[in-house]
Amino acid sequence: MSEEKKKQKDRQWDGVSRPTNKAYDDNYDRIFGQKQIKELDESLKQSKANRKERELDKDSQDYVDSLKDKI
Repeated sequence: MSEEKKKQKDRQWDGVSRPTNKAYDDNYDRIFGQKQIKELDESLKQSKANRKERELDKDSQDYVDSLKDKI
């Protein structure tokens, strides 16, 4: 019977909610914010590399433009 009383006294916690306050937000940003910034930087670098691959050099672009004019 004492175990039943002890269980009733325990605080109910859903395991999901967290107390949000300034310190929590600051620590979350400190821990996870840098990871997001790094991921965005890597994504930007990859996007720029992909764009360079898609861009044609001047001679190739002139050739494509001449074909467009013929069509």
